[in-house]
Amino acid sequence: MFRDATFFSGYGEVLGIIGHNGSGKSTLARCLCGLTKQSAGQIKLDGKILSLKARAKLNFLVMQDVNHLLFSDSVWNECGLSASYCDPERIESVLDAFDLLTFKDRHPMALSCGQKQRLAVARAVLSDKKTLIFDEPASGLDYRHILEVVSVVRSLAEEGKVVLIVSHDFEFLAHFCGKLHNI
Repeated sequence: MFRDATFFSGYGEVLGIIGHNGSGKSTLARCLCGLTKQSAGQIKLDGKILSLKARAKLNFLVMQDVNHLLFSDSVWNECGLSASYCDPERIESVLDAFDLLTFKDRHPMALSCGQKQRLAVARAVLSDKKTLIFDEPASGLDYRHILEVVSVVRSLAEEGKVVLIVSHDFEFLAHFCGKLHNI
């Protein structure tokens, strides 16, 4: 487990959080998103300390095991859960960008592991949250779809989002993170 993790990320940056298996990367991601209370320290955004509730409201976490993120009866409805209102044209565009539009009526649990991973990333994109945290976003993806995720992550940063990528894979992080923090 890590201690005294201090790092900063600004809007429009992609920050990689790297560490060995079991080092606490996923726990850190859950703390940042308000799913787990940190045992010490503070989590701030724009200089303000954030409560668990505020973190949950501002941040979106794509978990390593995306089965914990899928709740609806169809891929399309899953995307609709991402925000209080999601324009149907935007949902269609995002699903198309992730090669998921043909599966829009399929139950999310009937998708392959890679398709579920892409659906979880699509939900993050549609959420319009300020901070997007991806825990091992390349898990279960082939090379072509990894490149798609990398492209989407870069475009989210260009839109001014704070993007954190949690991974143990240095090569993956080195491809598109502006900064790396080792825990």
